[in-house]
Amino acid sequence: MKYLILLLLSITVHAQSKPIVIKIDSIATTEAEDNRRAFKLHYQITNTTNQEISFVLDLKTIIPIGAGSLRPMPYYKVYENEMTLEVNGIFTGEKQVLNFKNEAEMYRYQDSITATFQNKTPEQWQQEKKEYFLNNIQKMQPNEVKHFDAVIVWDKNRYHRNGDIEYFIEEKETHFIELHINLMTEELLLSFSEAEKNEILKDKILTKGWFTSNKMEINLGE
Repeated sequence: MKYLILLLLSITVHAQSKPIVIKIDSIATTEAEDNRRAFKLHYQITNTTNQEISFVLDLKTIIPIGAGSLRPMPYYKVYENEMTLEVNGIFTGEKQVLNFKNEAEMYRYQDSITATFQNKTPEQWQQEKKEYFLNNIQKMQPNEVKHFDAVIVWDKNRYHRNGDIEYFIEEKETHFIELHINLMTEELLLSFSEAEKNEILKDKILTKGWFTSNKMEINLGE
């Protein structure tokens, strides 16, 4: 019995020892004039330790959990009651409207974007990957709490497919959303040589691991 108690105590301590907690605080819902529904998620990340921590995370937006496991961004997962909706296209980001004087100006803009990608050398791509990694290192002081906002938009389309599986978002059921962060280091540097990895990670101790938030109800009804 003594050994069992010690084992249970060890499991409890381990479960409570996560250095990072992510939590959804609230969701603000607005209806757009074009009949789309926007959700503004307010969430927080907490350093639960008494030491400064660092990790790699791009906090500009959130993406569906099926959009790519090696993208260092917060992921969201959607549920209908207890069932996961394995669909990437339920939500989009906010609309970005570009205004052009005429069609010729629009085509010049499109050509410039295409040329930017096509003209980059492998060395330039590698340098951009390095800079992306370094620019998205987040630092948190002991017991610090940071607050963030993210906007996702629903066009009220209820029918979705994922391969051969069809999904229909039932308007009378209850829906939830939760956030995940997958903090990685070496996985983000797979295309670099060992010497490059060592140079990038020099003097850096980065927190790694998978962390999941609470679930919060989200309005996908009429």
